[in-house]
Amino acid sequence: MSVLLVEDEPLIRVIMAETLEDAGFAVIQAATGDEAISVINDECVTITALVTDLHMPGDADGADVALRIRQRWPDMPVVIASGRPDAMKVSWQADKGYRLLRKPYLPRQLLGVLKELNLAA
Repeated sequence: MSVLLVEDEPLIRVIMAETLEDAGFAVIQAATGDEAISVINDECVTITALVTDLHMPGDADGADVALRIRQRWPDMPVVIASGRPDAMKVSWQADKGYRLLRKPYLPRQLLGVLKELNLAA
């Protein structure tokens, strides 16, 4: 199983990537939404789940990345993380099935969310 991990904070991205890899996931890392969309558009890439920060530099934020990944893979599990929960639309959970993860979060919390989504490496 492969996870596209999108996070602009390098330390958080490295810690979460290591956590996911230790749990058996293959991890594709992106530092910006724009970089993530390039990965999604690559026809050779297969992704099992998306974990993305909401607020990032560049033209595409986490909501844009989630929308793009669902256009390519409509049933893709999506986890959106943010330190500003007021910016996360509650309707995303009901309408789109996104899982919302409030920052700061612990690595075990991310793994717990992926387990709830029936993802096991």
